[in-house]
Amino acid sequence: MFDKIFRHKTMSWISRYVLRIFQHICIAIVAALMFYIYIGSSFVGTNGVVYNLQNEDSGEEYADSSLFNEILMNNLKSVVELSAYQTLFETFGEYNGNKSVDVTAFINRNTILQSDYITAVYPVSNLIKWSQNGFEYEDMNFSTKESKDFLASTTVYTHLMKNNAEGGMNSFLNSQLDNNMVRTNIKEADVDGGGSHTVLIPRYQTIYHENIEEIVSRWDEYNELCANITEAASTMASCYDRYADYKDEYSFYKSNFRYYITRTINARTEVYTNVESLKGSTTGLNLKDVFKSYGRYIYYCPYDIEYSTNTKINEDDLRKILGNYQYAYPDQMKFYFAVDVNKTSNNDDFKIGKEAFSRYMPYYKQLHMIIAFFAIAYVIVFVHLSLYEGRIEYSDGTVGGIEKIDVIPIEIVILFSAIIIGILFGFFQFARNNYATIYNNTFNMAALAGGLTFLANNAAAYAVFSVIRRAKSGFLYKTSLLRMSLEMVKKLFAKMTLKQNLFVRTIVPYSISIVLQFYLIIRFHILGIIIAVVLDIAVALYIFNLNKDKFMILDALRRISNGELDVKVDVNKLHGANVYLGEELNNISDSVEAAVNRSMRDEKLKADLITNVSHDIKTPLTSIINYVDLLKRENIEDPKVSEYIRVLDNKSQRLRQLTDDLVEASKISSGNITLNIEEFNFAEFVNQILGEFFEKFDSFDLVPILKCEKYDVFIHADARQLYRVIENLLNNVCKYALPNTRVYMDLVVVKPEDGPHRAVFSVKNISRNELNINADELTERFIRGDISRSTEGSGLGLSIAKSLTIAMGGQFEIILDGDLFKVNVSFETGKFSNGNPASETADVEQ
Repeated sequence: MFDKIFRHKTMSWISRYVLRIFQHICIAIVAALMFYIYIGSSFVGTNGVVYNLQNEDSGEEYADSSLFNEILMNNLKSVVELSAYQTLFETFGEYNGNKSVDVTAFINRNTILQSDYITAVYPVSNLIKWSQNGFEYEDMNFSTKESKDFLASTTVYTHLMKNNAEGGMNSFLNSQLDNNMVRTNIKEADVDGGGSHTVLIPRYQTIYHENIEEIVSRWDEYNELCANITEAASTMASCYDRYADYKDEYSFYKSNFRYYITRTINARTEVYTNVESLKGSTTGLNLKDVFKSYGRYIYYCPYDIEYSTNTKINEDDLRKILGNYQYAYPDQMKFYFAVDVNKTSNNDDFKIGKEAFSRYMPYYKQLHMIIAFFAIAYVIVFVHLSLYEGRIEYSDGTVGGIEKIDVIPIEIVILFSAIIIGILFGFFQFARNNYATIYNNTFNMAALAGGLTFLANNAAAYAVFSVIRRAKSGFLYKTSLLRMSLEMVKKLFAKMTLKQNLFVRTIVPYSISIVLQFYLIIRFHILGIIIAVVLDIAVALYIFNLNKDKFMILDALRRISNGELDVKVDVNKLHGANVYLGEELNNISDSVEAAVNRSMRDEKLKADLITNVSHDIKTPLTSIINYVDLLKRENIEDPKVSEYIRVLDNKSQRLRQLTDDLVEASKISSGNITLNIEEFNFAEFVNQILGEFFEKFDSFDLVPILKCEKYDVFIHADARQLYRVIENLLNNVCKYALPNTRVYMDLVVVKPEDGPHRAVFSVKNISRNELNINADELTERFIRGDISRSTEGSGLGLSIAKSLTIAMGGQFEIILDGDLFKVNVSFETGKFSNGNPASETADVEQ
C-alpha cells in the first residue's frame, strides 16, 4: 500500500501547492470547530457563574442534564439566601423598615443566649441607614462624676420568656416573637468610670426612644453594646444590598425559578414567594401539584421529614444549603421550589443554559468526529509533504532541494513566521474584545478563529518545511546565524594559540572585554547590561569548554597510563589551543602503541626462540640422561670413571631443570598457561610442603620455624602452581641461606585500610653471600644473588614464582635488609579462623 502511495521519487509543485492548501483548510476547520465547542459549551450566568456543558449529557434532555441540575443548585443557594433575608426585612411579603431587630440576639443568631442579656432594639431601616452613612466616634475625657452623669444609673437587662432550641428555634427567632421580651433595670456595682473613652455618636434611638448610654451603667457594657450595634448594622446593610439584588433577579417576570416558602413560629405562619398568584390565599390548592406542573420541582418539609423531587438534587444537598441560615429556618418550614421548563421566556440562567445545550449537545459526537477526521488528515498530509520536501519537480523540469527562501538564515525565517502568527493572534484578541458581533456570536468567533488559523498555519509552514529541506540537504546548520556567529568567534579565538605569548592570549582579550562592556552599559543602559551579560555568558561557556577539553585530555592521559594504548582524543570537539594539545597527545599515543606492539612482538619472538631451542636441546639431553642412567647401572670399579659418571649425571639433570625453567618462564610471560582456581586451606597447604622439605632443610644445616597465626586460612588459587611458587622459594632458601641458621616462615592475616583481608605467607633467612643487589632485580630473569654463580641455579626461580603469583591474583614482594632476605606472598581471604581447631569450633570471620 505504502509502495503505491510513495512510488514516485518526486512530487510536482502543483501537487505540493494543492496539498498545502488542503492542509491549511484542515487545521482551520479543526480550530474553528474547537472554538465553536469551547465557546458553545460554556457560558456565563446572570450572576457571573461560569457553566460548562458536560460530555456525559450527550443524549440527555436538558431538564435531565447535569448542566440543568448545576444551574438549579446555584439558584437554590441564591433563593434560600433571599428567603432568609426576607425573614429579616419583610412582613406579609412586603419590605417593612420598621421591623424590630434585637442587635445582640442577631449577632448571636445561631446560638442560644443566656437568660438575661444587654441589648438594643432598633428598626431595621435605621440600622441599614446608620451603616450606610457611617459610624461617628468621639474620644472624650470623663471625670468620675461626669462618667456617672453620662451613663445610666442602672443597666437594662432583657429577658426572653421563651428561649429554647426546640423545633429548630434560636435566640434570634425567639426575640422576634410577640410579647416575649421583658426588660429589667438592675443596679450594678459602682466602678470608677473616670478617664478617656471612645463614644459612639448615636444617630438613631432604639424603639424605646433610648440612646446607648441610657441602657448601660458601666463602660465595659457600653463598649460591648456599641460593638454589637455596629456589627449588626453593617451585616444588615450588606444583607439588604443582596436582598434587593436577589429580589429583582428572582421576580416572577424575570426568572423561571419559582419558590414558595412557609415559616410557622408560635402558631403564626409567614409566606415568602415570587409567584404572584400564590401571594394571597391558597385555600383549596394542592401546592405540591402546582409546583409539579412547572416541570421540575422540589418539596421539602423538615418537620414532617418529607422530601420529594424529580431532579438530581438530593435531600442532603438541600439540608446543607439551609444549614447556612439556621437563624431564619426553624423546623416548622415548608419549601416548594420549581423551574418552569415549559415556558422559559424569562432571560435567566435556565434559558441561557437551554440555548447553549440545544446549540451544542445534539451535535457533540458529530463535531468531535469531524475534528478527529480533519486532525488526522492534517497529520497525514503534513507527513506526506515532509517526506517529499526537497524532491519537488518544478515546471521547468528541475528537481530542487534548496529553494530561494532557504538561503535566508533559518533564525530569521522562524522569527518572521512567529511575528506573523503573533500579529494574527493580536488581531483575534482585538476583534474579540472590541466587536460585539464577534464576542456575542459563537459562529462568528469560530469563523474568525478558523480564518486566522489558516493564515497562521501558512506562515508556520514556510518555516517548518524550510527547516525540513535544510535538514535533508545538510544545510540547516550551515545556513544559520548561530553558525555564522560561532565561526566569527572561532576565528577570533583561533589566533590565540600556544604559539602566542601570554600577554596576547590573556591580557589583551580581557582588556577588550572590559572596555566593550563599559561602552555597552554607558551607551545602551539596560539593553547594554543585557548584551554584556549575554557576552559574559558566552565567554563563560567558552572557558567551560576549555576546561572540559582539559578534563578530556587528562582522562586520556590517565587511561594511557593505565595501559589503554589505543586511546584517542577527538580533536573536533576541542577548542582553541587545546586542539594542538589533543593532536600532540594522539601522536604520543600512536608512538607508545607502536613501541609496545614492537616490544610485544620482540617478546613473542624471544619466547618462541626459547621454546624452540629448549625443545631442540631436550631431545639429545634426554638421550644423554638415559645413557648416563645405563652407565650407573653397570658395575664400574674404577673410581675415576664413577666420578665422571656422577658429574655427568648432576650436570645433565641441572641442564634439564634449566630447560624446564626456560619453557615455564616463556609460557608465563606469553600468557600461555592454564590456571585452575579453587578454594583451599592455605595453612594446611604450607604445612604439607614444609613437611616434604624437612629433610632437605636438614641436609643444608637449616632449621625451619613455621608460625601460623590462624590455623584455617582459605584462599582462591591454583594449588599446583602455588606449590611451584613455594617450592621455588624454599629451594632458593636451601641454595643461598647461611648454614646453621634458622629459616622463619609466617602465615598471618592482615586487614589493609582500603581492601579486604589478605593472607600473607612470608619466608625470612640470612643470606650466605653479601647481597649487593636491589630487591626488584632479583625477580628478573637469570638474576642470581650469587654474583660469582658458584652455586647451582638458573636465575629463574624467583621470576617464575612472582609471575605465577601475580597470574593467580596474588602479590609477590621481596625485602632486603642487609643480609636478611625476606619474601612475602599474599592472597585475598574472606574465610579464616583463629588458633588451633582443637580449642575452637565456630570462631570463623567472614
